[in-house]
Amino acid sequence: MISPRSLRYPSNTWSLIGHQWSNHDLDPTPPGERKWTAWVFASFWAAHAANASAWTAGSATVALGLTWWQAWLALNVSHVIGTFLIVANGRMAARYHIGFPVCARASWGMWGSYMAVIMRAVICIIWNGVNTFYAGRLVDVCLQCIWPQWANLANSLPDDAGITTRQLVCFIIAWFIFQCLTLVHPRDLKWFYVVKSIIVFVAMHGILGWWMHKNGGVHFEHESVKPVSSTTRAWLWMQAFNAGFGTVSSLTVNQADIARYARKPSDQFWGQILMYPLASALPGLYGILVASASRELFGSPLWNLWDVTQTMLDQYPDNSGARFGVFLAAGSMALALIAVNLATNCLPFGSDVTALWPKYMTIRRGQFISCLLGMAIVPWKILRDGPTFLAFLSGYGYWLAPGAAILCVDYYFIQRGNIIVSELYNGTMGAHYWYTGGWNIRAPIITILSLAPCLPGFASSISSSVNVSLDAKRLNNISFLLTYCIAGIMFYVSYLIWPLSPSMKACIDNKSFEAFADILDLEEREKRIAKLQREESGQSNEKPEDRTSEYVVG
Repeated sequence: MISPRSLRYPSNTWSLIGHQWSNHDLDPTPPGERKWTAWVFASFWAAHAANASAWTAGSATVALGLTWWQAWLALNVSHVIGTFLIVANGRMAARYHIGFPVCARASWGMWGSYMAVIMRAVICIIWNGVNTFYAGRLVDVCLQCIWPQWANLANSLPDDAGITTRQLVCFIIAWFIFQCLTLVHPRDLKWFYVVKSIIVFVAMHGILGWWMHKNGGVHFEHESVKPVSSTTRAWLWMQAFNAGFGTVSSLTVNQADIARYARKPSDQFWGQILMYPLASALPGLYGILVASASRELFGSPLWNLWDVTQTMLDQYPDNSGARFGVFLAAGSMALALIAVNLATNCLPFGSDVTALWPKYMTIRRGQFISCLLGMAIVPWKILRDGPTFLAFLSGYGYWLAPGAAILCVDYYFIQRGNIIVSELYNGTMGAHYWYTGGWNIRAPIITILSLAPCLPGFASSISSSVNVSLDAKRLNNISFLLTYCIAGIMFYVSYLIWPLSPSMKACIDNKSFEAFADILDLEEREKRIAKLQREESGQSNEKPEDRTSEYVVG
C-alpha cells in the first residue's frame, strides 16, 4: 500500500523556515534553471499568439455585425493594452524569480493567497478542457484525412449528450497526447515552442491562402446587408474589445509562472512587448477573413477551425495529396492548442496546487491532475456556437481581472518593488506578510466588490433564463477593463485610508524602487565569484552555507 509519506515531495531551500509553504517548485528559481532568453520568450509568444483561440475570437466577431476592420481593431487594441498588463505583472517574477502563488502572498497574505490561487486554478481547469476539446475536433479532421471511412462511424450517444461518439473518441486521443506532454517540466520545453511557432504560422498561412483562392479574395458584401445604429455598433465594438481581453487575461496572472525562468528581467520585457501584439494580430485577421469568405461561399461564417478545415477536406474526397495538406494544417493547429494548454493552463494549475499542498504536489504532478480534471467540465457546451464562445472569453477575463489588478498595484505603488523574499515563505504569526491572521483582508473584499457591477450581465450572458436590463448587459461588454480599473483603484485607495503597518512601512521607506532585488543580484554575483575562486583553487565547489537560503534581505 502506498502511504501518504511516500508521496511527499522533499523540501530543500526553505526547510528552516517551514516547508508547509515551500518545495523546490515554489522556491525561487536557481540561476541554473533560468534559461529563457528574449528570443525564447519571443518564440513562445509567437507560438502562443498564433493559436486557434485567437483565430476563433476573430472569426466569431464577424457574427456580431461589425465591419471586418472594426472587429480587427477591437481585438488588436485589447491585445496591445493586454500586453502591457502582462509585462507589468511579469516584472516581480523576473526580478525575484518566483511564481504566481508566491507573488500573491505579498498582496493577499500567506493564507489569503489561497483564494487567489483557487480562483485561478478553477479557470485553468475550464480553459484546459475547452482547448483539449477544440484540439480533439481537429484530430477528428486528421483521422478523416487518413481514413475517410472514419467519417461514417456510427453515433451511439444520446442527443442530449451534446457530443457524438466520434467527437468523444477524438477528444480522448487529444487528451492522451496532452497528458503525455504534461510529464515534461515546462522550463524544459523552450525548443518545443520555437519549433511550434514556425509550424503554426505556416499552417495558418496555408489555410488563409486556400480560402482566399477558393473565394477569389474577400469582398465583404454582407457588411451592408444589416445596417445598425452608431450606438449599437459602439457597444458591439466594446463586446469584441472585451472578448479580445479574454484571450490575454489569463496571461496577466499566469505570466509570473513563465517570467520566473527569465535569464534576466529585460528578457521577459523585450521578448514579448513587440512580439505578442504583432503575432496576435494575424490570427485574428485571418479568422475574420476566412469567416467572411466562407459566408460568401456557403451563406454562413465558419467561426471555428475544425469547421474551416473540415470544409476544406470535403472539397477533395478522392485527392490524397490535398488530404495530406489538410492533415498538416489541422494537425498543426491541434498542436498549437496543446502547446497553449501546457503553458497557460497546466503550468499555472500545477503551480497553484503545489502552493496548496507543497508536501505532496509538484508542478508536473499538478499538470497531470489538471489534464484529468479538464475532461470533467463538458467543454463541448462552451464551443457550441460563436456567441457562446465570446461570452466565455469575456467571462474568463472578467473573473481574473481583480487578481491581476491587485498584483500590479501592490507591487508598483504599495510595495514599490521591494519584496522580502524569505518572508514569502514565513507562515508564522507576526511575519512580514502575515497581515491579519494570514489575510490581507483588502484583497478578498475588493475582489468581491469589483466583480459585483458586471455580475448580472455576466450571468445573463451564460444563461438565457437570467433577465437583466440593457444597461447591465452593456456593462458586461466592458467587464474586464471596468473590473480591472475598479479593483486597482480601490486597492490603492484602501492604503490611503488604512496605511501599511509601521513595521512594513519602515522596511521600504527611503528605499529606491526594487532596491531589495538589487541586493539579491549583488549577493548572487558574489557567491558566483566565490564559487569560481574555490574551483580555481581546487577547493570544494559548495560550502554548507550555500545550501541554505540565498534570498534573505533584512
